Amino acid sequence: MANKFAAFTLLFCTQVNLLATEPIQFIEIPTIYISDTNDLHVNEDAPATLESFVRNWSQFEILIDKKLFPIEAPNCQRTIQIRFKGIEPNKSQISPVQKSRWELLDRLRNGNLKDTTPIFLQLDTKHYIKKSANGKYVLEYCNVFVE
Repeated sequence: MANKFAAFTLLFCTQVNLLATEPIQFIEIPTIYISDTNDLHVNEDAPATLESFVRNWSQFEILIDKKLFPIEAPNCQRTIQIRFKGIEPNKSQISPVQKSRWELLDRLRNGNLKDTTPIFLQLDTKHYIKKSANGKYVLEYCNVFVE
């Protein structure tokens, strides 16, 4: 049993070291891993209160330099827009997904340097992303949706 634990620990530590080398990368297609939020920005018109955020379908965009994005985007010049799909507002309660998105928006907007929790975003491969002949994903435009 100890050997299995040691092997798992070694494998896990190796994977964590690999993840730490790039600030944004694929960990499992189509999920991206973001370890450093310093280079991420939020669209300026993102809602300022939780109530307005929910009322506006819990949507916002993360703006990132094209060079940092792990998918080739040949038609994009500078910035990739990571867009969150809308969640229909429910006046009686806020869903856990809406709360999680709001916390992420607040974290990015305020540049909370103390929060080093990595971000995992699952990309929607049905819109704007295609698979090329060599099996790699290509972003056709400058925006991508996340689930």
